[in-house]
Amino acid sequence: MPWPIQILILAVFLLAGNFVVAFFHIPLPGSIVGMIMLLTLLVKGLVKLDWIERVAAFQIKHLTLLFIPFVIGLFLSPNFIPLLDFHFILVLIVSSFCCLLGTAYSVQWFEKIRRRSQK
Repeated sequence: MPWPIQILILAVFLLAGNFVVAFFHIPLPGSIVGMIMLLTLLVKGLVKLDWIERVAAFQIKHLTLLFIPFVIGLFLSPNFIPLLDFHFILVLIVSSFCCLLGTAYSVQWFEKIRRRSQK
């Protein structure tokens, strides 16, 4: 499927998520609700992974570029320095490690399923 169509599909889910949040007054970001809707339709098979895979892979590949300005701005903020005590740093390290493990196991599980389906 062409890139513009794939981008349009993801944009539709973003807009639908924003609409659902605004209409039902859900205390979540619209992008998260849109991703949950997309995941649900992917699992049900109503949306094929091939329809969005290239654009999603491109976005994931460049995702870290979006966080660099935010993180640098956070660390340069004078309000951030008092937060750097032992407990806060420990929580950051443990939660980062848990996210890393969760991501690694999820990718490994997904690749295992993907290899089985390709055989």
